[in-house]
Amino acid sequence: MVSDKEHEEAEERGRLRSLTVPCAVAARYDAATGMITVDLNRGYSVSFHKSRSQALHNATDEQLSEIDAGTPGWSVFFPKLEDGFTVAGMLAGRFGNRNWERLWADEH
Repeated sequence: MVSDKEHEEAEERGRLRSLTVPCAVAARYDAATGMITVDLNRGYSVSFHKSRSQALHNATDEQLSEIDAGTPGWSVFFPKLEDGFTVAGMLAGRFGNRNWERLWADEH
């Protein structure tokens, strides 16, 4: 069991990390274009087509209609899919496992 002190220390570490690394503050899906857009706490946004993501490529518009940018913003989660991605992975250009990335690169 985590003590109150350990919990408070973890929250403080998370708060400090959010000051030094990009975190998601909002995310949205545009069904007309198939684009996912993630707004970051650094004043810019990143967008990509759902087909780029292993977790999202076969998802329906309904499954992508609900998005949780998460607290403290280190991930983007799609509750109707029970899947998502990390902000760090997105910023590094990792949208799936190694096999997915290799197949995607071969096709594009």
